[in-house]
This record gives sequence, C-alpha cells and structure tokens, in this order.
Amino acid sequence: MIPPTPYLPMSQLARKSHLPHRNLWLGLLGALLLSSPAHAHPHSLSDRPERPEQDYSTVEPDDRAIAATGAATLLEDIEIKDEGFILHTRGQQAQFDLKPSSDRSWVSIDLPGVSLSPELARRTLNVERWGVERLQVIQLSSTPPMTRVTLSLDESAPNWQARSNGSGQVLVWPEGSAPPNLARGQSGLIRIEGVELSEDGSRVTIKADGPIAYTSNWDRHTSAYMLTIYSAELAWQGSLTRPNSDSPVLWVRGSQEDPETVAIRILPAAGAQIGNITQNGDREISLQLSRGPTPSNLPNANNRPPIPTAPPAEKPSSVPQVPQTRLAIVIDPGHGGRDPGAVGIGGLQEKDVVLDISEKVAQILEQNGVTVVMTRQDDRTLDLAPRTQLANRVNADLFVSIHANAVAGKRPEVNGLETFYYSSGRELAGYIQNSMIQSFNTMPNRGVKQARFYVLRHTRMPAVLVETGFVTGRDDSRILADPAQRSRMAEAIARGILNYVRDRR
Repeated sequence: MIPPTPYLPMSQLARKSHLPHRNLWLGLLGALLLSSPAHAHPHSLSDRPERPEQDYSTVEPDDRAIAATGAATLLEDIEIKDEGFILHTRGQQAQFDLKPSSDRSWVSIDLPGVSLSPELARRTLNVERWGVERLQVIQLSSTPPMTRVTLSLDESAPNWQARSNGSGQVLVWPEGSAPPNLARGQSGLIRIEGVELSEDGSRVTIKADGPIAYTSNWDRHTSAYMLTIYSAELAWQGSLTRPNSDSPVLWVRGSQEDPETVAIRILPAAGAQIGNITQNGDREISLQLSRGPTPSNLPNANNRPPIPTAPPAEKPSSVPQVPQTRLAIVIDPGHGGRDPGAVGIGGLQEKDVVLDISEKVAQILEQNGVTVVMTRQDDRTLDLAPRTQLANRVNADLFVSIHANAVAGKRPEVNGLETFYYSSGRELAGYIQNSMIQSFNTMPNRGVKQARFYVLRHTRMPAVLVETGFVTGRDDSRILADPAQRSRMAEAIARGILNYVRDRR
C-alpha cells in the first residue's frame, strides 16, 4: 500500500525562495506516485480501474461524481500529445487562467469551478519535452472548487498558450506551434469562413467560426507572406486580387495544406511593408499593409524588407567574398518584446543589443550575395519554436542565433566571448568564435562549447548560438553599449560566417 502523499501547497511550489528543498520534495512526491501501477501508462494521467458490477442504469457515474464533489466540472484526464497537453473535462465548459511565473520557471493553469475526478489517480508526471520537466495537478481548494495544473520548466522552455474548444477539452501548447490534435470524432477544427481585402487593399481580414491559432512567416517559394492556421479547415474558396493600382497587395490565396492546417498567402506589391497582425476577438484576425516610399523596399530574395544601412566599422575588403551561388542563412536575434533577455549594467538590455548586431550581420551577408531571413526585425515577443520552424520551413543552409550573456549576482569581473553548438554546427561555431577573438583580442576567449539549447536541437541545418559578451560585465557592457563596437562585433560574426562558407565551397 502506498503511504499518503504529503500535501504541498502550490503557493510554496511557486516561490522557490520559500522552499529551499523544492526539488527534493518533488522528487519524493514523484517517487511515491511513480511507484504505483499507474506508472505503466506514460502518456496519460488517468488510471481507470475496473468498476464493480453494480446497476448504474439510472445515474451516469461521472454525473454522480460531479454531484458528489459539488463542482460544476470534473477534470477527468490529462493527455500528453506530440504537440502539447489536452485537459479532458466533464460538465460545464471549463474556464481557465494561464499564468507564467516572473522567473519563467513554471506555468500554472488554474481551473475555477473544477474538481479532480476520483479516477484521476496519477497527479505528477515527468514530461521531459518542450522544456517541461514535470506536470503536477492538485485540488487547490474545495469550496469553491479550484484545480491547478502546473508545468515545471527549464531554461529552454517556450511561452505557453491555452484555449477551450467548447467540447470539454482545454488545449495547452507552446506558443507559435500547432495545438494538440484531438482524436477522430472530436476534431475540434475551426472553419475559415471568409477572407476579405479592404477597398484600398491595405488590410486582409480572416474570419473563422472559432478561436484562431496561427503563426506567420515568409513563404520562400512564392515570396508571399503566409499565415498558417492550425486545427482548421478551409470553407472559403477562391482568391482575391489587387483592387486598384495603389494597393499594397497583389493577391490573396488560401489553401488546405493538410487535413488540419490552412495557409493564407498574401503577395505584397513593390514597396509594400508588412504591418502588425491584430486579433479582433478570438474569431477574426487582420493583417495591415502599407505602401513604402520607393520600389527599393520590395522584399528581396530573402523575403523580408531590407535592413537600414549602417556605416561599416572596418574596410570592406576585410570581409571575404564568397561564390555567387545563393545561400539562405537565418539570423536569429534572441529574446524580444516582453522578454528582454539579460539586463545588465546601466539597464542595458540583451534584446536591444542583439537586434542591432543581428541587423548589421544581415546587411553584410546580403552585400556578399547571401539570402538572409531574420526571425524578428523589431522588438516583438517571439518564442523558441517559431524561430526553428521558420529555419526548417525555408530550408536554410545555416542558423545563427545571436545573444548577450549575463551572470547572476554582482560579478562584473566575468566577461568574455563564447559560441555554442549542439551537433553539426561545431565547425561554424569555431569560425565565428575565432573571428570575434581576432577583432576583440582584449575580450576573454571562453571558447566553443556544446549545449542543448532549444534552437540548436530543433534545427535541421548547422546551427550555432553566439554569446557576444556579458551585459553584466564591467568591460563587456561598455563594448555592447557602444553602437560603433556593436558594428565591429557584427562584422566579426559575418566574417566568420563568410569564411566558413568560402572554405567549404
């Protein structure tokens, strides 16, 4: 017989400083629970024993359980799918409140009015995917009923999102990726019922009969901007064409990419600029476009607007020329938007530093005949999965993620450059690291290292993550705060990339 599991309040789990031995407690809790027979079912939290032979002809067992708990809804099972989690409920439609912790170490999904089903036997599960170490579910309170599902995260974890499909399921999955697929007969697919182009051609509106989960990127094959909508079917047929000669849109087309994915492609006119995507309620999204001042703003072969010109930090001859065969390289400025990354001396933010460096790297590569795709071009929130998905979708030749480092505590003496790889990017990492050290020989050389960062493990091409110095370092922060030094850093990174390409051709 398994001894009673000690109750551990979620408030203590959430506050690490109040629970110095949190990992020990969770380990003991997991050991107790995983020693049960339910451990034989690794992909479900539900362990449903056989029921005794009794007459339940007049009352459904689950209805009886709902009545017994006094809750409007029961959480019956938590299913782990390839794309995320599905919370299966019975009773009234479940409401939820998803809250990430300030230090990104956990995410909680609170379910007011929901009680745990007596048949939900396993309430802790090791996950070890998407940056989720474990999942724990507890009855936070009985009066009124409140259930909490908590995901314990590691440093590689993306942001998370959730939605209720109205059929008794709450879907939880990483932002920027497809939501979990439901079993056949519970398709949960939304219908894309209409796509509209405004009279002046500056706004594309997509309407559906349910909540829209989407990602956006450039389609390398058509040079169109593409909105990929998941768990959807296309009811709208046809295409839209340019309403007038001043329209920033040439055409809009929809397609069913697979049984559960819809793509809406928008081809911009010469000089058009892609604006923001706005959510008009949960069943409608709009993309804004505008005309640029000159035809030179046409998205070039890398399918993105050109980067503003910056003065070169060194002689152009210092950048090696590469063969004219067109390469595609993804440049990934780390963090952005709500996620500032590391914050260092004087409030220096990593997201700003690396965007500036990345834009200059992209400019230099483009000047040398390389097609560049940037994962972000402004200060916007972007999770990890969409970055790697973009690189894989455009079939990039190389992936370079640019970051700035930090160290906890007041340790300004820690400075230096380092470059990480996971598998096939080791040689590229060496070229970039050597080039940076040649340009910044006073910065400590922290070397080339192997690491299991998400963006390195989920890309299908040679991939590296470059740490351009410590924003918390006394010496490095001065370099990273100086626009001229950032230009030098960008040229050093670009030179390393181009040397690698030249030597391998």
